[in-house]
Amino acid sequence: MCATKTSTMLPVSGRIPEDLYQWLSRTPMEGATTMSDRLRVAVATLKRLYDGDSDYAGALAMHRDLQSSTRRQISQLETKHGHSEVLATLLEHAPALSATLCSAQIDSLADAQRIEKQATQRCLQMTENLLRQSLTSQARAYDGSVVATNIQGLLELAHLLQSGRSQATSQQPD
Repeated sequence: MCATKTSTMLPVSGRIPEDLYQWLSRTPMEGATTMSDRLRVAVATLKRLYDGDSDYAGALAMHRDLQSSTRRQISQLETKHGHSEVLATLLEHAPALSATLCSAQIDSLADAQRIEKQATQRCLQMTENLLRQSLTSQARAYDGSVVATNIQGLLELAHLLQSGRSQATSQQPD
């Protein structure tokens, strides 16, 4: 993430508010021990925010990096409390969906249709994975009832959709 070893380093001088300085000095940054290192990491991250949305792979890496702290905390929690399939599903699909939308280069209707298709597929894959967790009385989650508690509206919509399709099929003339 930092500048490559072959880059020429240029001195920069500036002033920042104390609260930002304190935040920068306390925030854990891999491989950054000095304030100079931290500033390079921060600027490189800002550059990734501007550049990272031009291609899917870059955007995906950026969104996964944004989750690194959460992923690390969850992996520590797993040693005591087990694995949550619900959180794993969300952590897999959320950055991929965000990366798809952020990296979209829409210059035509065909581009918009392609992104729409990709994003819809990703959302429905995530929904399907969560629906699987509702098949048993307790989801594989830290709160086993989290899916059952929140899925009722979706199940009602699915039932209405299925009923409407069944009626439309039965009313069609032979």
